[in-house]
Order: sequence, then structure tokens, then C-alpha cells
Amino acid sequence: MASIPLTDAQVRELREKYAAGARQVQLADEYGVRQNTVSSLVTGRSRLEAGGPILPGKSRKVTSEEVVAIREAIAAGTPRADISARYGISHQMVSNIASGRAFADVGGPLTSSVPARARPLTVEQVERIRERLAAGDDRAAVAEDFGVSHWTIASVVRGATTGVAETAGEDDEVVQMRRLHSEGVSQTEIARRFGTSQQRVSLIVRGSSHAAHGGPIAEPHRHRLGDDEVRSIREAYAAGTPLAQLAERYDVAAAVLRLVVTGRTYADRPGPITPSTPGTTPSRGR
Repeated sequence: MASIPLTDAQVRELREKYAAGARQVQLADEYGVRQNTVSSLVTGRSRLEAGGPILPGKSRKVTSEEVVAIREAIAAGTPRADISARYGISHQMVSNIASGRAFADVGGPLTSSVPARARPLTVEQVERIRERLAAGDDRAAVAEDFGVSHWTIASVVRGATTGVAETAGEDDEVVQMRRLHSEGVSQTEIARRFGTSQQRVSLIVRGSSHAAHGGPIAEPHRHRLGDDEVRSIREAYAAGTPLAQLAERYDVAAAVLRLVVTGRTYADRPGPITPSTPGTTPSRGR
């Protein structure tokens, strides 16, 4: 989400609301800015001259006790956005603390740098969320009621999260992903349904992560593109087709396709090469 420039009056109003108890994630949603922007404003790290109450204590370095509490909260499933707002620190710092990249000598349960997701929203839950938002309910309140972050709510609003069908209790998220992939659903589409990244889906369906979970494991080999596919990808990209759309069409990660269209892989294959430097003119391959 691109941050919207705020006037001095809006900055003062935002600071007053925060001082009165509003959460950073709520203010970010209300004013159309990033949570990190709100944090910088309320602690005076930016726009100090705009006026309004400054709470510098929120930007202090977290204590060892807080580090342990943060790690325990994440291990218990508390959304990282909520923790970020609670302690007045950035999402990146929360991730660094959770994974041990920061405060490595402090105790508490460490987790992966990739946030662990709760069971995905069902189609019915997504529909109920949309109905409540259409009725004017506050996004933060809806997020709290459904136990998801405000990022998930925003994903529902954009249509990126559509929900998954109800399944038997033992079928958790990992099993559902693997079953969908074995049925021919692309990794990109699975990522869209579950509101996660294609890279994470790839690790799960190949068994590189969550190895102890059930579900069919995909063959370990990487999909190798043929000459016709390389040409079609490069021609479509040169014509303006987004990489995300091509990734879904060919079931190949967008990062891999970027290497294809710039000629860093399959350099001897046909099709127009798009230079990686912006503003340059694509050159025609063989």
C-alpha cells in the first residue's frame, strides 16, 4: 500500500488519537499510510514540526523481558501486526526478534522468519467479512473478531483472499495446499487462495517445509521450459503482460520468469529479451 502524504493538521490529529489509545494499525488503515509511517509520526522520528503529542517512549529499545514476551506471543499465534502496534516497533523488528536475528542471546521460543499462519479463512468467513465491511463495521474490529491481521482484511477487500472450502478437521492448511496442487491447481492460485506467497507454497508442496505433515508431495524436479514456452513468455512480457499473470499461466515463480525475460536464464533460447535496466529498449532474440 502506497503511503498518502498527510497534512500537518492530519498528523496532529493522528498523534492525538494515538495518545488517546488508538492502535497504530487502526490509524494506518484510517489515514491510508503504512504502520511504520504511523510509528515514525507518533514517536517524532518524522514530521516533528507538525505538532501534536509525541510519545518517544514507544520507540525505546525493547527490554529482554519484552523480547521473551514477544516471542511467546508469536508462538501462541498472536498476529505480528498486533505485536508491532503493541510495542511500537516495526514489523521487520518483530520478525527479527521472532527468528533470533535480533537479541540472539535472549530466551524465548524462536520461530521461522516467515510468519506462521493460522487456519485459512473459509469461503463463508470471507463472505461474512465482506458483509460486515459493507455494513460499515470497523476493519480493526472485524480483524479482531475473526482472529486475523488487518493485512488479511485488506486482502479480502482487494479480492486476493477468496477463502477455502470447509474440510475435515484433520486437513490443515498444509494438507489442503498439497491436495490442491496434486489436483492441478497452480502454486500461484494456491498462494492467492491462502493469502501467502508462491515461494512458501512451493516449499510446502515439495515437502521442503512441514515435512511431517500429510498430503501428497510434488515431484522434486523443477519445471523446465521448452523453446516455445520461453518465446511465448518473452513475447507476452514484451507486449505488457505482468509477470504475476505469466507465473500463474505457466506455474513458474515470478522470480524465475524475471530471469527468463531478461535473458539471465535460457540465454540461447528464442524471443525478445527485456533488459533489466529500466528505460532501455528490448532487443529481439533469435
